[in-house]
Amino acid sequence: MNESMDTTASAKKIAEAIAALPPLPATAQEILTCFGDEFIDAEKVANVVEGDPGICAKLLGLANSAYFCLSEPVHSIREAISRVLGVDTVRSLVLAMAIQQSFNTRKCPAFNARRFWMQSLLTAECCKKIVMADEKASDATRDLAYTTGLCHNLGLMALAHMDAGNTQLVLHAHHESAEAENLGDLFVAKLGTNHKIMTAELARFWSLPGPMIAAYEHCAFPQSTCDERLGLIVVSAATAVGNTEVEDEHRVDLRHWADDFGLNPDELQQMAVFGEKQKEKVQSLVGNMSG
Repeated sequence: MNESMDTTASAKKIAEAIAALPPLPATAQEILTCFGDEFIDAEKVANVVEGDPGICAKLLGLANSAYFCLSEPVHSIREAISRVLGVDTVRSLVLAMAIQQSFNTRKCPAFNARRFWMQSLLTAECCKKIVMADEKASDATRDLAYTTGLCHNLGLMALAHMDAGNTQLVLHAHHESAEAENLGDLFVAKLGTNHKIMTAELARFWSLPGPMIAAYEHCAFPQSTCDERLGLIVVSAATAVGNTEVEDEHRVDLRHWADDFGLNPDELQQMAVFGEKQKEKVQSLVGNMSG
């Protein structure tokens, strides 16, 4: 029996625990309908956000943060969307914030929420850059690239919620290893599954858009599909972001993905490197996602 079959069988067992989770929050369900709109309506997104006071407060706090240096503060979500954040960013952030409400990771101290969202947001930003350069990307891929990158690691949060003790051990071991790409192997050794498989399981359980599900399945089992475009973009972005956190000798070669996107490896890696202004924006987002 090959590894993918073993891990899939284990994932199905843990999927029983996923089934015990609350259903996808109403705010997330409503915001998902906006992904199917050919013309995204700011008014519709604002109506959804205003129905969730917690998320509404976080987004207003972000829009009024020092980063944006507004001459006049915004007092409504409609203003925040039109003047500061934009529909696409708000839509993606609301989905991630709403899904986050289903998990309690406090019993797993090694799960660092700020680091989690920093990596997720950097991956999302990198996905956005890659998809703009990728001539093979479809309109649907371009539309979902940022959101798929932002939510690509939700399986890690799920494992910290469902099996805090073992996830604690795995995260400690990963921190000590200093290798960006061995987290999945450490999870498989301990649990028989990993965070990438669990992300795909969650996406199916919550009926996220089909392209997102396919992308996460590719992330979990990259050898099983030849050209799952959105999956390729997310994997390459997450890998490039991971490379920025390790020494050169531990970096993963990006050549395979870069060639497919019509880039050279240095160009692809540079898409995961952010200037001070970009970092400041991401840090503002992190504070609102993890606070």
